[in-house]
Amino acid sequence: MLLFGPLAEAFGISETSQKIENDSTPETILVQMGLLEWKKQGLRCAINQKICDFDTILEDGDELVFLTPVSGG
Repeated sequence: MLLFGPLAEAFGISETSQKIENDSTPETILVQMGLLEWKKQGLRCAINQKICDFDTILEDGDELVFLTPVSGG
């Protein structure tokens, strides 16, 4: 799993491996990590480089990425 920007800072790392259980989804991973509040702040997710919904079932070996909203300046 890859984390970027402020989410990586909040979790303290930018890359980690997570064991997934049957029927794990990006949302269940957020819950396990204690980061569910980020979903309300415009967080998006991608599995294997494709944007997906938070209820998409993960498969063994999938690359999950959480993407924070981009702010311009």
